[in-house]
Amino acid sequence: MFTWPEIIVLAIIAFVGHAMALLWYVAWKKQWKLTSKTIYELSFKEGQLQRELLNSIHAPMHAVILGAFIWLGAFQAREVGSFFCSVAITFVWAEIWHYGSHRAMHLKSLHWIHLEHHKSYLNSPFTAISFSFWEKLIFDLGLLGFLALIDTVLDLNFYGIATWYIGYLVVNSFSHANFEFKSSIYNRRLGKVLTSTTYHSLHHSRYVGNFGLATRLLDKMFRTEWPDYEPLFEKVTKHGQPLTKLREKVETGAANRVPTVSKSVTEIWSRGS
Repeated sequence: MFTWPEIIVLAIIAFVGHAMALLWYVAWKKQWKLTSKTIYELSFKEGQLQRELLNSIHAPMHAVILGAFIWLGAFQAREVGSFFCSVAITFVWAEIWHYGSHRAMHLKSLHWIHLEHHKSYLNSPFTAISFSFWEKLIFDLGLLGFLALIDTVLDLNFYGIATWYIGYLVVNSFSHANFEFKSSIYNRRLGKVLTSTTYHSLHHSRYVGNFGLATRLLDKMFRTEWPDYEPLFEKVTKHGQPLTKLREKVETGAANRVPTVSKSVTEIWSRGS
């Protein structure tokens, strides 16, 4: 049985992604000030927003899967210490699982799983909730299944995991916006570790590289980060100059190097350069 607080939190997890998408859609349509630092000054493809909304029907799946684990008896710790421990463990595992599964889905044999999400070369307010059924299922089962294994030896807290999920869904929504929220000095300190909207926009527009979720660490470790990310970020945020081509680059001496990726997606990049 579920408690009312658990039901309420699961409902928030189920629909916060759609609520954030609606917020960014209104912000974009009304041209709110926070949307002024446009990343790509380009138009969406015909039918893109409708396609993404249709794909979002199964987006609340993560709440259903998390609820199933609770119903099976997992994540029952409720102490304050277990809350913070669960947030930290979920954050670390999500970074690893997202990077590994994301990069694997760019392999030719597995790319059909991720293909629907990548039909959006230019991110819209709804791209963050547009995934295939299988991609959502694989990501959530991989994330929560591993946490359930940890829960057998170290009691994890549902509310800690739920807090990560809510934060992830909020951050993921503006990571897929076509406007930058961060200041021009962001990459001097915090941005050396954490990603930005521009960071993930390059992954969509160029199709490869910049696979990381919240941090740049694994991209740096495995050499899958685009070398001209920071100059492009500065161009958008400091100089107020949107990018006008999906494959637009800034020369850095290494900017033309395609990050280390599978042959199949490298060929996609090369054809579109």
